[in-house]
Amino acid sequence: MISAALTAGATAPSATGAERVSPTRLHAVSAGPGGTVVRQSFDGTALPAGWKPVSGTWKVENGRLVGTGGSRARITFGAPLTDFRFEATARFEKVAEPTRWFALGLDVPASGATPWWIATLRSGSTASNGVEFAQRTPADTWNVTDTAAAVGAAGTGKDVRVRVDVHGSRADWYLDGRKVLGTGALRRSADGRQALLVDGATVSFDDVRVTALAPANPYLRAATGEALVVAHRGASAAAPENTLAAQELARRAGADLIETDGQISKDGVPYVMHDSTVDRTTDGTGDLTTLTSAQLDALDAGSWFSPGYAGERVPTLRAQGADLKARGGRLLLEIKRAASKDQVARMLDALRAAGVLTPDRVFVQSFSKQHLIWARELAPGLPRGYLTSTLDADPVGVVQELGLTAYNPSATALATRPSVVADLHRAGVATMVWTVDQPAQWKTLESLGVDAIITNRPAELAAWQASQG
Repeated sequence: MISAALTAGATAPSATGAERVSPTRLHAVSAGPGGTVVRQSFDGTALPAGWKPVSGTWKVENGRLVGTGGSRARITFGAPLTDFRFEATARFEKVAEPTRWFALGLDVPASGATPWWIATLRSGSTASNGVEFAQRTPADTWNVTDTAAAVGAAGTGKDVRVRVDVHGSRADWYLDGRKVLGTGALRRSADGRQALLVDGATVSFDDVRVTALAPANPYLRAATGEALVVAHRGASAAAPENTLAAQELARRAGADLIETDGQISKDGVPYVMHDSTVDRTTDGTGDLTTLTSAQLDALDAGSWFSPGYAGERVPTLRAQGADLKARGGRLLLEIKRAASKDQVARMLDALRAAGVLTPDRVFVQSFSKQHLIWARELAPGLPRGYLTSTLDADPVGVVQELGLTAYNPSATALATRPSVVADLHRAGVATMVWTVDQPAQWKTLESLGVDAIITNRPAELAAWQASQG
């Protein structure tokens, strides 16, 4: 389940597991995703330009950077980055004892002053705290957030290749190509950059690289996580669809997102309804776009489903957003029948007026590529997904062309080419599949690793997923 703040473009989610902390907005650097920010092999005899020793002894010797320090020797370099890969070849030359360490500084002020965050490797790396993520606090004390034992011992006199991938508040620690530890606890600063640290040891470094990464997609599921539960038109198997009652049941079921449909009334007010006409789900008749807000407000949208829901109303999109603001929940808004950019703007403005038009609260989807283009122009930070009932020849190409977060096929379409899920994942794109209500189908989608399942039965899907653990 999503429990994290989802930010488009500069966070963090994935999207499952621990609570995320939105990072402070960082200064931009010239290198785009994949661009090299630092690449240093220490071929000269002097410290490279921009490398600032803070404490300890740092020198270039025999083609390596050599650092010696009794207590947290530091050298800073690099640039403020939200998403980056930091890697180096390192070797313990001498240690006072196996508990001594070196670290990759992930968010360290150029001055080296506290607070800062590091990824640590001890010489005795197979100890229970052989690798760590830790903060040196403003009070100059340790806040160790995550520890683990490495499979192999770093020891002395042996090169090890170390790497940390950072996405906002999340980071993954790799030793010789194998992931050994992850965290979601980093707190980011506006001016923190990279550093190397040595404590109670002499350590040499070579081939130091910092590479800018594309922002992580927070809707991609973790390797051990569950697919997101998306309530189709609310909990529409248990309450009248696209009503606040259905939304409340979806919320109680623990749905990660509540899917809804936006359309514009005759007098320009965005309402929540799937069908073109009000005939099926209310006691009225006619095309929604030909009815005024006064006419729509008078309709009974519950009796058709059950006498117990008599008097339930067709909600405005603003009312739905206000309910989410007051009671919680995230919205997957399908833009329907918008004939102009102004109509899309009216839908987004309704959610803005309700106080929920933020990337962590609203995800936009549509069968129309034009709707998605307009949505990007009107609210650039919102995540967006392309709905389709037939797989495109090149789904990855479509997503990249439109700059999307997700590709959202029907379950029937996905069954024609299941391998598209892996293709999209390799491109950093999530897959949200609609509309699936049966455990046998859930199991199939689970085996494919889809990121979200849109269902009329969110409570049942959530319970089924819990039973699989």
